[in-house]
Amino acid sequence: MNQSINWKTAARLAGAAGLLMAGAWSLAGRAAEPAAPAAAPAVAPAVKLPDAAGRLIVFSSDFDLTALKPSAVEVALGGTAEAPALRITAKAQGNWPGVGLTAPGGAWDLSAYEYVAMDIRNVDKHDIDVFVRIDNAGANGRDHCTTDRIGTQPDQRVTLTIPIRRQAQSAIKLFGMNGFPQGMYASGGIDPSKVIALTIFTENKPLVSHSFEVSNIRVFGRYEKPKWAEMTEKEFFPCIDKFGQFIHKDWPGKVHDDAELQANRTAEAAQLAADAGPGEWDKWGGWAAGPKLEATGNFRTAKHQGKWWLVDPDGRLFFSTGITGVGTGWAATPVDDRESWFQDLPSQSDNPLHAYLKKGGQSWGGGYYQGKSPVIFNLSSANLQRKYGADWAKTYPDVVHQRLRAWGLNTIGNWSDGRIAGLHRTPYTCTFFYDSPRLKNNKVQFPDMFDPAFAPALNKGFAQFQKGSWDDPWCIGYFLDNEMPWGGDDALAGYALASPATQAAKKRLAAWLQERHPAITDLNTAWGTKWASWDAFAADTAAKPATAAAKADLVEFTGLMAETYFRTVRDTIKKAAPNRLYLGCRCVGGSSNVIAAAVKNCDVISYNRYCASVRDIRLPDNQDAPVLIGEFHFGGLDRGPFWSGLFYAENQEDRAKKLTAYLQSAIDNPQIVGAHWFQYGDEAATGRIDGENAQCGFVDVCDTPYVETTRAARAVAETMYRRR
Repeated sequence: MNQSINWKTAARLAGAAGLLMAGAWSLAGRAAEPAAPAAAPAVAPAVKLPDAAGRLIVFSSDFDLTALKPSAVEVALGGTAEAPALRITAKAQGNWPGVGLTAPGGAWDLSAYEYVAMDIRNVDKHDIDVFVRIDNAGANGRDHCTTDRIGTQPDQRVTLTIPIRRQAQSAIKLFGMNGFPQGMYASGGIDPSKVIALTIFTENKPLVSHSFEVSNIRVFGRYEKPKWAEMTEKEFFPCIDKFGQFIHKDWPGKVHDDAELQANRTAEAAQLAADAGPGEWDKWGGWAAGPKLEATGNFRTAKHQGKWWLVDPDGRLFFSTGITGVGTGWAATPVDDRESWFQDLPSQSDNPLHAYLKKGGQSWGGGYYQGKSPVIFNLSSANLQRKYGADWAKTYPDVVHQRLRAWGLNTIGNWSDGRIAGLHRTPYTCTFFYDSPRLKNNKVQFPDMFDPAFAPALNKGFAQFQKGSWDDPWCIGYFLDNEMPWGGDDALAGYALASPATQAAKKRLAAWLQERHPAITDLNTAWGTKWASWDAFAADTAAKPATAAAKADLVEFTGLMAETYFRTVRDTIKKAAPNRLYLGCRCVGGSSNVIAAAVKNCDVISYNRYCASVRDIRLPDNQDAPVLIGEFHFGGLDRGPFWSGLFYAENQEDRAKKLTAYLQSAIDNPQIVGAHWFQYGDEAATGRIDGENAQCGFVDVCDTPYVETTRAARAVAETMYRRR
């Protein structure tokens, strides 16, 4: 299991819950499909073409601002006479602040073009994420539209390029994937001939106002319908070759036969043999040329000259550049109901690759295979056997460790193979799993921290999964849980309130309230409720008290719940492994009371943060603690898989630039002590069990490194300690 939450589900949660920025950590990292300021109206448009220069809108001095559809923003003309712009100021705490730019005459016909682009300038004093949605009639943030975003730093000028993703017109129906080949989008695609609006917006409910300018909105790139868009099923299938690559397209680095795999192996082996990694690193990946702090023989945290750091076992400052999912099964995909998609499934038992085709566990994500247990083909492991031979499982870990050093990565991140991590060559982080009752009678993916089974379940899980790492100095520490649904500052207490009378959290809430409101009439007065008794309170799972006193109680109890959760996990880890760090729960949100509990109990606060920059963000309410980015990535659609993941890059060169900018922003942030890329290898083109099929790896399905990405990571590593 790689993750416990589906990215698309999390994206919608982010859109519903709202995002915090500029002073607090944000859910925006998961907002791939946010609800925009307003749904586009259903119209019967009169279609208009872009002008001769491809421009859609020009913000000239006579532009009619009243034609815009603003929501929680102020708009004005800006820029210069040569480059006129629209200035958008999003109001603090606004509900999805943004503006709709409707097509003159009703709709644009963009069917001849590949991309929509616009120039964006941040005219504020903090980072801003800008979202742009291309709308057909009926757009609602999920259907009949396509959305992309870009991050901007203060006074930075950037160009956002959005591929025009075309909805399927073919009779061929693909499924089980988040992204599709161009022209075959079963969801997330549009009809480019009837674009009625562009919706430009920023994150939901920003803590402070955001000001940015948009100019030169245009289309470019001649669209040529791909050959597969008009194929029959007989012509299209199989569409995946024996290596797991899309058959109907070629790209640089695509493998065509086993000989190319072997040639790639030989060439890379020579390169790795000559590369000892960044020159200023010690054996752990710490700053050998930097200050020498106390050496404890274990990883620890320290604040040095106003910045938080990890400190390696030899006392050297350590900034954790890592990668998650280091292992061999990064491109496993279900084959049930789509066997005809694959050119060469090793279905016969005498096939040497048959071992990589086996029944999987029940899907833990959504999508087509939700609740099913399909047969899974582990394409990446099959390719490793083709590339490295029958003994690949013994020899490949050495390649991995050499690669990580050569790429400038000094940490094996979460979701990784312990057999590789445990070779004592690269520091690592890890997790463990447990099973205990959850809130709302197991309807919420959040443990009931008051249940008597919670602590024993943690102890059992830790002993089962991590015993070998307890005394290992190469182990930095442990995460537990992933992207938990913290919600707002009273959300956990709300879950407890909605739990049945038999649930431990409900019992604890009742007892806690009785200490504050001894009689049920006292509680009713404070909360504006009408319970006849405490038993009636316990039995009620639908109450939603709205008074200020109720809010205050629920906020305080949420803090108690968070404190109990983090303390219990910390005690479990420190009892068995006192020298390992507790790295938190990889948040995608968390209000101030929750983060206060984390700061009190965690050695490091972790966040999964998919965005362009983390330079400006800090813990809420000026709380001070070391922070680790547990996941981020960027993906392009120019090679292999059909989905860019949670942050789009135009191509591999652009992905390398975005990686560089992100890592440098983390290095420049005094609270951040590391950032880990998700993940080691691309997801299968046909999707993992929950449908994710992102071009998110440092290597592809054939174990071929993306040299643009690896070179960028190495370049950052060479200077990161001096930069910080």
